[in-house]
Amino acid sequence: MPRGDKEQIMTYPVMLPSNIELEEFNILDIPILSQIHFIKSENIRLSALRDTLLPKLMSGEMLIRNSN
Repeated sequence: MPRGDKEQIMTYPVMLPSNIELEEFNILDIPILSQIHFIKSENIRLSALRDTLLPKLMSGEMLIRNSN
């Protein structure tokens, strides 16, 4: 894989956001990241539940009854 010239890359201009722009970004971003974290945790919990229940259902060790 070709490598870039470090000296040339060091001359590239980089724009940094202002504190106001960072605060506005965080107002939008923090709730989204919190939701992503919750969904990942829920996914892990549900996967563990599936891994526990599915073999029991497939083997007949556990049955599903119709509540009607």
